[in-house]
Amino acid sequence: MSKSLPPRPRLEQLKTQAKELLKALQVGEPAALQRFREHHPRGAQAATFARDASWALADAQLVIAREYGAPNWPRLREHVAAKLVATGDPMDLLRQAFAEDDATLFRQLLERHPALKARIDEPVEAFNAPVITQVRSREMLDVLLDAGAQLDVRSQWWAGGFGLLHTAEPELAHYALARGATLDVHAAARLGLTDSLRTFLAADPALVHARGGDGQTPLHFARTVAFAELLLNHGADIDAADLDHASTPAQYMVRDRPDVARYLVQRGCRTDILLAAALGDANLVRRHLDADPNCIRTRVTPAWFPKAHPHSGGTIYQWTLGWFMSPHEAAQEFGHTEVVTQLMERSPADVRFLAACWLADEAQVRALLARDPSLIDTLSPDDRQHIAHAARNNRTATVSTMLAAGFSVAATGQHGGTPLHWAAFHGNADMTRAILRYGPPLEQTDHDFKATPLGWAIHGSEHGWHAKTGDYGVVVELLLQAGAKPPPDSAKGTDIVRAALRRSERRP
Repeated sequence: MSKSLPPRPRLEQLKTQAKELLKALQVGEPAALQRFREHHPRGAQAATFARDASWALADAQLVIAREYGAPNWPRLREHVAAKLVATGDPMDLLRQAFAEDDATLFRQLLERHPALKARIDEPVEAFNAPVITQVRSREMLDVLLDAGAQLDVRSQWWAGGFGLLHTAEPELAHYALARGATLDVHAAARLGLTDSLRTFLAADPALVHARGGDGQTPLHFARTVAFAELLLNHGADIDAADLDHASTPAQYMVRDRPDVARYLVQRGCRTDILLAAALGDANLVRRHLDADPNCIRTRVTPAWFPKAHPHSGGTIYQWTLGWFMSPHEAAQEFGHTEVVTQLMERSPADVRFLAACWLADEAQVRALLARDPSLIDTLSPDDRQHIAHAARNNRTATVSTMLAAGFSVAATGQHGGTPLHWAAFHGNADMTRAILRYGPPLEQTDHDFKATPLGWAIHGSEHGWHAKTGDYGVVVELLLQAGAKPPPDSAKGTDIVRAALRRSERRP
């Protein structure tokens, strides 16, 4: 007998079920083998070839589809879409379809509820952005344009809005141009359209200083060294700060366009030790340290990079490097081991100790503690919070190293979350296990949401940064086994999380 879909089926949940079924097959779980035997044309081979790489996600999706009575995955998708269109709240479903890039469901909803087309250009996404500015596929773009969406609308942001051409993957942006999108100087610089960029600047030389999304100049968008050179030769300000993040073009480029950032350094742009370390420029690192030895303590925090405007989003390094990153970690992440050594040699003992912990260099941490067992006590209160920051950044090895070095398992960071809160929110089972060995507080609530680590796991399974990849079912089981109190309502969370909560209710 076929299984019944839930009243509000979600394609993403079905995809997750298929991924988990494939994992279970690959490790030889008997229940998974049996499901393949019953529902897959090659089911008889499941036991013999369970670990064979030839079993793919499409095979697991076929099994899921047949369990629900559909002949294949595409037909199951159509059935799910039809059921949602017939029974769900139109606006909620429209948001869901867009978030999951389900163009089929999106089109069906618009056809069934044509009044929604009149609202197609309303700002609904973050930063007051119309949905077309956030499109991720040709199929969804076609649906929106067929519904009458305006191709050139932008997000409504105080520092300057973004259109589709400023954010989409290049292939999709070029498709949008073919569909009639209007090019501007920022998109031309971003997409590498040399002739168009020259035409813009010849017609109006002042466009080299034009402010676009977030108040960036065309130089912030420059795709290559050649484009940066072209813009500088036309008078671009090499150190122009954008309006939202007060960040320079080089700071924007440090991760995805390091060659262009190095060129700007050669042309004399303003630098800092994080930029120097990330680019692997040992001479520039030395010059910064000689000029200001204390800059070795620089990290991507509001203390080092305060907001220039009350409404601003803070330094762009939050995205191009990451919160709490130090010069040591920047050099390590980008593969500049000689610069890591240089920075360690120039670091005071407390900075060296904290950096070694973040780098998960257990041997160096042990050596430093053997030389001075009181090192952990020399750290400032802010520095002692770094174990929570590392958990927030999903750094399992760093958290484990810090716990072994004596950091408090109950330290709090952003939102007042402990390391266990963050491990749970990320669905990080390995980090959760590591933290549980140190007896963390299971019922401590955070400052902002008043939730326990178990509450963060339940919420994270649906809305977390790693909702699609985290092992939330395992994390919930670990927390419950450790003694966490189940919530009074087990109706929240993904199917896997709810199943884990229901199992705990049945235990004596």
